Amino acid sequence: MRIIIAEKPSVAQAVAGVLGGAKRAEGYIDCAGGTKVTWCFGHLLETAPPEDYVDGGKVKSTDLPVIPKEWKLTPRDGGAGKQVKVIRDLLKTAKEVVNAGDADREGQLLVDEVLIHLAWRGKTSRLWLSSLDDDSVKRALATLKTNESMRPVYDSALARQRADWLRGMNCSIAISRNLQAIGVPGSWSVGRVQTPTLALLVDRMRAIEDFKPRDHYQVEAELGDDGIKALWQIPDDLLIDGLLMDKTQAEAVVESVREQSMRVERFTSKTGERAAPMPYALSTLQKVASRRLGLSAKDTLAAAQELYEAKLTTYPRTDCPYLPMEMHADAGRILKAVAPGQDGLDAERKHAAWNTGKVEAHHGIIPTGQKPTASLSANAMRVFDLVCESYVRLFMPSERFETREAIFVAPGGERFRATARIVLEPGWTRLGEQEEDEEGVSPESGKLPVMIEGQTLQCRGAAVVAKRTAPPKPYTDGTLIAAMTGIHKLVTDPKLKARLKETAGLGTEATRASMIEVLMTREYAERKKKEIHPTPRGVQLIDMLRKVAPELADPGTTALQEDALADIAAGRAPLDVFMEHETEAVRGYTRTLLQGKLLDRDVVMHACPACQAARCAQLLSRAGKPYHRCPDCETAFADDGGKPGKKFEDKPEGGAGQRAVPAAGGPKCPACKKPTFKNETKGGKAYFRCGDCKSAWWPERKDEGKLGMKWEAKTA
Repeated sequence: MRIIIAEKPSVAQAVAGVLGGAKRAEGYIDCAGGTKVTWCFGHLLETAPPEDYVDGGKVKSTDLPVIPKEWKLTPRDGGAGKQVKVIRDLLKTAKEVVNAGDADREGQLLVDEVLIHLAWRGKTSRLWLSSLDDDSVKRALATLKTNESMRPVYDSALARQRADWLRGMNCSIAISRNLQAIGVPGSWSVGRVQTPTLALLVDRMRAIEDFKPRDHYQVEAELGDDGIKALWQIPDDLLIDGLLMDKTQAEAVVESVREQSMRVERFTSKTGERAAPMPYALSTLQKVASRRLGLSAKDTLAAAQELYEAKLTTYPRTDCPYLPMEMHADAGRILKAVAPGQDGLDAERKHAAWNTGKVEAHHGIIPTGQKPTASLSANAMRVFDLVCESYVRLFMPSERFETREAIFVAPGGERFRATARIVLEPGWTRLGEQEEDEEGVSPESGKLPVMIEGQTLQCRGAAVVAKRTAPPKPYTDGTLIAAMTGIHKLVTDPKLKARLKETAGLGTEATRASMIEVLMTREYAERKKKEIHPTPRGVQLIDMLRKVAPELADPGTTALQEDALADIAAGRAPLDVFMEHETEAVRGYTRTLLQGKLLDRDVVMHACPACQAARCAQLLSRAGKPYHRCPDCETAFADDGGKPGKKFEDKPEGGAGQRAVPAAGGPKCPACKKPTFKNETKGGKAYFRCGDCKSAWWPERKDEGKLGMKWEAKTA
């Protein structure tokens, strides 16, 4: 018997539909030929929390950093455990397993980790799907790879998973304990990609706040009977930061050239072509969807995933815009489906995008030629139109244009420049829209007839054009994705800039949208219409980190990690070397975050009488009375002459009349993955509260032991 394990049920259904004879069972599909198709729900397993690796189930400051000797995986909450049991039972009679995770490193990991967890040792193959239409699935089933050949991809995903855990868990606990010791309540989150992304937002906010507008000037002259517009070529010695700040200089030039004859010193004309843009990778699709459709990165990814699962487009989480030549044979069929009757299309045309040698794990996002159904969401339909438009453009002629430039010299020696761009054949631009990086390229600009060097034109008028510098714009989903993708543009070190220019940037195509949403969930960032801004809490986090551990907020450092992960996936670097380096880095970060002075306040630490950790600090209760509390064992003490005195048995806040803190034995918080506290409102109604993020939920009506509706109002 052969078992095929897909990443999600929808992919399993697509594979089962091609195999035939599908009969639905509990947790799998029985197909013809002795094949059973089952599925995961994304990651069924998660790395055990830090408390599972220390004695006593409570992470103390002295335990940090927590470096697992043997990594433990446990089923996620919900139905994950049940589905793991389904897969385990199927493996008992299997002769072969096929990993059918999505065609990326996470897809490789999430199936492989289940097989390793269940101690599978038998034959394992790999099904690599770039699209879910029947023909693509048939081709993939006929060309299965050995799963062992994908080991470097698995190692890369494992390195990413463990690096995220080591840095995120240890650094978050360390900074939280440091702040709790000096009276700053709550938990703080530090992430390998999340925190540098937040730093981009903070830096942009500061650039806007610190921006001081400056007035600058230009001179525009109108020449000849055709009304040619020409701009003064300002001498370098008059410029400050590339701008003319002295209005009197501009006014003097106006007076000098008005009504004067200007001689054509040089005239050039040349024709050129501009090919259609490349097909979309996920990041370019997200940028265009943000600009043209107003969609967030998360919504664009969700729409693209919906299209993929509906068999309408190819795999969405790709960072490669190129296409394999063998797919060119389908062009006629796909064009007939997505652009029936459209003139000017040539299915034989071979755009530069068709280059098998530049396709790695994935190729650009294109339509499959299937027809959309009425069940498609509105967002998915709009994104589908973008993908179809992008594909159709590949088979349209290049835009042909002519550029002209003339340099004019006034009697006083002042030089003026006029340019024009004239479209000779619109080609693919007949479809209208330009890409993000094509903004500012107008179909036709300026008036400039053919001229002869030496001829003269009368200056019909001249005027000073006053301008003012504009501040940077707040990030949107599209521009933040662009910044994460092209992180080299924001790095000042020339060597690092050159290296990062060749890498994938900050995060990956599959994770950037989720990182933005994580910042929102953890209240480090917020949306204001289309704009994304850091919250005061987010700004405080970056400021604290930059005081003691600036590398944790440095996008360039994290981008280099992505470079290293890509090397592992390509087989150019070993997993163990990467993990050794990451482990040592985490040791240093943890020590710094525990001991560093994060805020500008002096706090005297005493040894805790309960656990002996030298982290017991004097705090003030709500009533303004001093007391002491240890952030490691959470024991509180009365003040005894500035030192910890008598232990508070059930009043950890040290204030009179406060209730004892209930045990954290409720369902896990969806965001923090830690047990919640069961509490009661003043009216005696039960609810669950997360001690870290302070979110609250009402119990589920049918099962009061589970979380139900989230309580938006934050109760006391």
